[in-house]
Amino acid sequence: MKKIISLVLITVLVLLSCTGCFNKSQTEFEEKLASQLNLIYSDLLKNLPDTKDIEAQKEYLLNWAGSHNIPVSYDKQNNIIMSKKATKGYENAQATTFQCSIGTGKPSEQYEAIATALYLIDKVEKHGFIRVLFTTATDTQLTGAQSISTNYLHGNNLINLTWAEKTAFTIGSAGTSEYDFSKQLQWIQPTYPNAYEISIKNLNGGSSGITSGTHPNPIKTIGDFLASAKSKGVLIELASFNGGDAAVNYPSGATAVVLINDNDVSRFQKWFENDASKFKDKYGDTEEHYTYTMTPVAAPQNVISKDDSTKVFSLLYTMINGVYSKSDEGDIIATSNIGTIRTNTGNLDVTICARSLNDSTLKEISSTFEVICGLNDVSYKVTNQFPIWSGNEESTLLLRLTDLFQKDFDKKVKSKSTMNNTECAIFKTRSENLDIISMSVNFENGITEIEALQHFLESLNESWKPAAKDSEQ
Repeated sequence: MKKIISLVLITVLVLLSCTGCFNKSQTEFEEKLASQLNLIYSDLLKNLPDTKDIEAQKEYLLNWAGSHNIPVSYDKQNNIIMSKKATKGYENAQATTFQCSIGTGKPSEQYEAIATALYLIDKVEKHGFIRVLFTTATDTQLTGAQSISTNYLHGNNLINLTWAEKTAFTIGSAGTSEYDFSKQLQWIQPTYPNAYEISIKNLNGGSSGITSGTHPNPIKTIGDFLASAKSKGVLIELASFNGGDAAVNYPSGATAVVLINDNDVSRFQKWFENDASKFKDKYGDTEEHYTYTMTPVAAPQNVISKDDSTKVFSLLYTMINGVYSKSDEGDIIATSNIGTIRTNTGNLDVTICARSLNDSTLKEISSTFEVICGLNDVSYKVTNQFPIWSGNEESTLLLRLTDLFQKDFDKKVKSKSTMNNTECAIFKTRSENLDIISMSVNFENGITEIEALQHFLESLNESWKPAAKDSEQ
C-alpha cells in the first residue's frame, strides 16, 4: 500500500511541477506513465500476495499477456517469455531484452521490477524488437536463468531489472566457490559434570553477498568464544555444534553443547556474559530479535574426544570469515562465510562460501582453505561454483544509458559491482556478445528510471556514439 500511495503522490506532484525542466506535454506524459504503472503494480500486489508461488505468477503473467495481445510462452522451468515485434521505422533498431526474477523477493519490491517490464513491453509505442524474460529463482538458486534456452539470449542488449533503495547500474558480480570440510570424529564418555547449551538464535540471516558489515556469524562467534576460553585454561568437552542452513547464507542461529569442569564454571560464566555484552553492543541495533544464551542442560552420553574437539575449535578459529580483501579505494573484492556446521551426524561437516570479483583472489582463498584444513586434519572439497561477471565500464549499453540519464534528466547514475550471484553472470557466460547491465528501480524515488528506459527504447533507431573524453592537459 505504501508503494501505491507513493505512485499516486508522484502523479500529483507531476501535475504541480509545470515549471522547471518539464513542459506541459512532458508533465501530461509523466502523469499518464505514473497512472499506468500504478495500475499494473497494484494489480500484481492484489493478485499475487506470495512471490514464492511460481505457478500463480506463471498463470497471472500468461493471462496478462493474452489480455494485452502480447505473444507469450513458457518452458519446463516455468520461465515466461514475452516478445513484441519492432514498430514501423524501428525494424533495424537494436533488440532489447528485459529480465526479472520470479519466485523470490518481497512482493512490494520485486513487483516494482515486474511492473516496469510489463509497462515497457505494453505501453511504449516506438521500439525495436523487445523481449521480456521472467526467470524462476529461489533465495539460493537461479534455476531459470541457468536453464532458459540461449535462443532467447540473442540480441543486442539485456537489462536485468531489480529493486534497490537508490538507482544504480550493476556491471559486474562476484563468482563463488562453495566448500565442504569434513572430519571423522571419535566419541568418548564425558569427564566433566556441568553441561551447558551456548546458543545464538533469531538472527536476520540472509545472503552472504550482502556485505553491509552488520551480519554476525553465530558459528564463528560461538567457536571463537569457546576457543578463547579453552586457550585461557578452561577445561571444555564439546558434545555438539550445529547451525546454519546453507553455505551461501549468513546463519540465523547456532548452538553448541559443552561440558565444563567444576573449577572452571564461575569464570566460564563470567567470560560468557562479557562476550554476550560485546555482541549486544556490536549488533543489538540491527539484530532486534536475537538471543544469545548460556543454559544448563542434561549431560549427554558422549562427547567428542579431546584431540578432535581441539581441532574443531582450531578450524573455526583460523577459518576465514568476513571480508577477505579490499581494493585500494576500500571497495570489497572478496569475502568468506561459514554457512553451516553439523556434528549431529556423528562426524564434523562445515560448509563455507567464498565470493570474489576476480578469479585470482578466489584461487588464493582456496589455497588458504587447503592449508587450514591440512593443519587440522580435515578433508576439503569444492562442491559448487558460480561464474564471475567481470564489469565492463566501457560497455556501450552502460555508456548510452548513463549519457541518457545525464542529458535528459540531469541525473548521474553510479555503476557498481555486487558480491551477490546474478542472472547476468549466467547470461554473459551463455551469450558472450550480449551487452548486459542490471538496473534498479524504486517507485518511492519517482518514475525517472522507467521514463529513461522508455526514452532509451525510443532512441534505438538513431545512431549513437559516446561523447569524446576530455584530453589530458
